[in-house]
Amino acid sequence: MKNLAFLLLACAASLAIAPEVTAQPSAGTRMTPDGKQILISKDVGTDRWAISINLNDGTATGNVFFPDGSAPQFVWCERLGDDGSLDPVNGDIRYSCRGSDQCLSSPCHSSAWVDLGEVDLPGSFLLPVADPFAPLRTTEHFCDPICHFPDNSVPGEFTYSIDTTRCNYLTISQPSEAAIRPGDQIFIRLFHFALSAGESATSYVAFQVGEGFTWDARLPIPCDGGLVGFRPNEDCPNNSTPSQSDPAEFTADFDAPAGTPIYFHVQNHGENVYQIVEFSVNGRSVIDNNEWEVVSRGLPMPTSPVRPGECEPD
Repeated sequence: MKNLAFLLLACAASLAIAPEVTAQPSAGTRMTPDGKQILISKDVGTDRWAISINLNDGTATGNVFFPDGSAPQFVWCERLGDDGSLDPVNGDIRYSCRGSDQCLSSPCHSSAWVDLGEVDLPGSFLLPVADPFAPLRTTEHFCDPICHFPDNSVPGEFTYSIDTTRCNYLTISQPSEAAIRPGDQIFIRLFHFALSAGESATSYVAFQVGEGFTWDARLPIPCDGGLVGFRPNEDCPNNSTPSQSDPAEFTADFDAPAGTPIYFHVQNHGENVYQIVEFSVNGRSVIDNNEWEVVSRGLPMPTSPVRPGECEPD
């Protein structure tokens, strides 16, 4: 059997050197129609890796094929965690892996699988897919589709609300209604109610335009309610851990034609509600809160039943 542990380490080293998501000949990724798995076919050195990532249980399974035509090797990995950076591209995901030769006849004993140790892979190995934040998805995430919706309960505002009590991971998207050019003034209004959880945690929210620009915020929980990015490093004055949020108003340094996908992503723990209010360019809104489409499909439902009045506009 070829040294699969060496192959895994070589894969990690190769991706760490060039973690950016780039197009490769005869390589690619694809999310399954139900949104539960990512299928990956990528060349690492001279070898072809054909891997399936199960987003709901965190396992990675597949084969390594070799250019000399020798028998493929089988790989099974279990997700152990990540580096906590909440970076879907450059953040590292840690796996514990086992490998095996092909089984030519029954019985195929489980003892044939050998320990390959642990390996860190950058999130870029899973990209690009329909949900650009998919590398951050873990077995703890769930979403009830009735708990995010267009919301006109705020007088004078039409928002999109996400109740994370029953939907703690969500990515939605829509095409930009206008072009964004370098030098344009961008203004974001994202509101959240007071964030709470049974233990200290971090909330992560982000807007992404196309496959490039990302605006994001990491909010320590607990956190007072308010708009995000209006008080740099002070979004959560009731928490001694400083927040990390990009300014809510800034000058664009990127180019995105009209129709470029705009993504919004949120994930956190606890009973929290977020409202997308505005994403405007030079004073003109480029989103419609009635047009968001879910791209983070296939998440399991929460185990607790819906409580009276939960996930409804106030």
